[in-house]
Amino acid sequence: MSHQQTTRVKKEEENKAAPVEKPVVPPPGWEPNILAIACHYCAFAAADLAGVMRLSYPPNVKVIRLPCTGKLDHFYVLRALERGIDGVFVAG
Repeated sequence: MSHQQTTRVKKEEENKAAPVEKPVVPPPGWEPNILAIACHYCAFAAADLAGVMRLSYPPNVKVIRLPCTGKLDHFYVLRALERGIDGVFVAG
């Protein structure tokens, strides 16, 4: 094989897309546990207004109010995931 052919084969190998994993199908009736971390003055005020308007969200969503989500340490997000929370929503 010539040098040009070898170079062309290497470039073709580099351009191949990584294999995509097949999506996991959740069992019937499964609901994710979501933790929403909301800023007291912004996002929590909006969630409170939704409650006043009698809008609801599923019981598997838990809301935690913080003075400011800008000071949220990533440790707490990772800890929630380690303890079984399926998703964390941070809103400021």
